[in-house]
Amino acid sequence: MKRLRRLKKKLIDNETIPYLITSIPNIHYLTGFDGSYASMVITENSYYFISDGRYQEYARSILPRKVTFILQDNGLIPAVKEILAKDNAKELYLEEHSMPLSQYFQFKNSLKKFKLRGGGDIVNEQRMIKNEGELVLLRKAASITDGCFSHLLGIIKPGILEWDISVEIEHYYRTHGASSTSFESIVASGAGSSRPHYKTGDLKKLEPGDMVLIDMGCTYKGYNSDLTRTVFLHNITSEFRNIYNIVLRAQETAINSIRPGITTGSLDTKARDVIKNQGYGEFFSHSLGHGVGLEVHELPAVKPGGTMRLKKNIVITVEPGIYMPGKGGIRIEDMICTGSDGPEMMTGSSKDIIIL
Repeated sequence: MKRLRRLKKKLIDNETIPYLITSIPNIHYLTGFDGSYASMVITENSYYFISDGRYQEYARSILPRKVTFILQDNGLIPAVKEILAKDNAKELYLEEHSMPLSQYFQFKNSLKKFKLRGGGDIVNEQRMIKNEGELVLLRKAASITDGCFSHLLGIIKPGILEWDISVEIEHYYRTHGASSTSFESIVASGAGSSRPHYKTGDLKKLEPGDMVLIDMGCTYKGYNSDLTRTVFLHNITSEFRNIYNIVLRAQETAINSIRPGITTGSLDTKARDVIKNQGYGEFFSHSLGHGVGLEVHELPAVKPGGTMRLKKNIVITVEPGIYMPGKGGIRIEDMICTGSDGPEMMTGSSKDIIIL
């Protein structure tokens, strides 16, 4: 209820009420609901939770007493229409990021008596700042991922398939308390590591001299982790030793700058300038990082020109990279929490150059 009351106050202050929520992660955050289908309508006087018969018994058992369960018999729109009519509403504010255009047109055609307005993404913004319970779960997810990386160092060798490493990551997670991977793990060897979102090959074998970029994360009790390390098989060229050190310096420069009040754009610039000043600016092709929580990619976006200011207890990734087409790439990624006394490292795997 504390989260719901905080949300309602913000909606009233912003004059964006009644407000429709359709994002399942946001509904989970507000109610603890773990199902796959639900919506909510927040009005000045009530909280409504809408779902179908599959979740009626479960939802009623977990919803706070002040949240009214609405069983939709004929679809979502009639249920929302009934709520709006009951509250004598004349308009409805929509959660913008989660409603497809096709659904918007269905609402527009069916709710002609009500004005539909964009309501921003207030729940997403509220989710950025983590409470201590959430931080405990994020630290645990990060710890499991660190343990997995340490485990992988004992099995990575020439001849093993990228796919086998990916499967081992998932097996480790599921046998060490995590429910799943946060995303499809990336295991990119050799020249394939020059593609930031490489598709792990089921027949690609690791070879002596390869660099191996591993991007992985797990989900623990609903909260996610994200870690990237790049290791080397048998040797490392002088070119990529230099590149590795540049990427590491860029990451450390950004991490050391994390504090409440800094903008996401300024943080991105801290790392990007290190890489640019060494002549590799054109080879850093993505944003510096993103928020992590109930979703592995959530607000804030740590990107060029970003204007959002970090606050205490926001968890982000810092993941600079340099990608040389046809040769290979280096990325180093960690999860960091903004603390009042400085950044808290949530992932702790070694960032020394590792040659296996």
